[in-house]
Amino acid sequence: MADRLYRMPIGDFLRRRPDALTCQACGSPLPPGAIFCPACGVKADDPHAEPLHIVDRTTGLFNDRFVRPVLEDELARAHRYQRNLGVLLVEADGVGTPDEALKTMAAALAGTVRDVDTPGVLGRTPPQLLAILPDTDVAGTAHAANRVLSAVNEALKSTGGHAAVGLVCIRPGQRVRAGAVIESASRSLRSGRPEMMGKPA
Repeated sequence: MADRLYRMPIGDFLRRRPDALTCQACGSPLPPGAIFCPACGVKADDPHAEPLHIVDRTTGLFNDRFVRPVLEDELARAHRYQRNLGVLLVEADGVGTPDEALKTMAAALAGTVRDVDTPGVLGRTPPQLLAILPDTDVAGTAHAANRVLSAVNEALKSTGGHAAVGLVCIRPGQRVRAGAVIESASRSLRSGRPEMMGKPA
């Protein structure tokens, strides 16, 4: 998982499309017959190319610059369609290098969440991952948190590291912002208690 782009249904521009005349690394249009992308210089037919501005190259997950806007969009969608939204914040300590920890954590997280969920890198020191869980109530968010925490801690066992998880369930009756949700997830991670945001629909 860590060596390829995480696939998820949020738009064709995020999926690999070998037949499309766009650069697989930056998404820019390619002139007919181009060997190298004129925008980023990556070889046009490189099968391992990844979007440069949205993917964390260490983990293959979405980076901080992209996962925050995705969270903002999912919050707006949940409010509009009156759906619950779950968010997990996973943080590790006692690990070796942050990059190795992130790589290990990312593989465990990506192998645990659903196809419709969005995992991403939130921070490197300490290593932090975010998972956005559409249409998930507090019970579902807690269930996902238990599964993710178990998988990540099992993966970190050989490094001597340990992970903790914060979880937030956002109810759709009130619009909330991404920054406030991440702060709430951080509080949950420190306290060990789930946080609720928004109001019942």
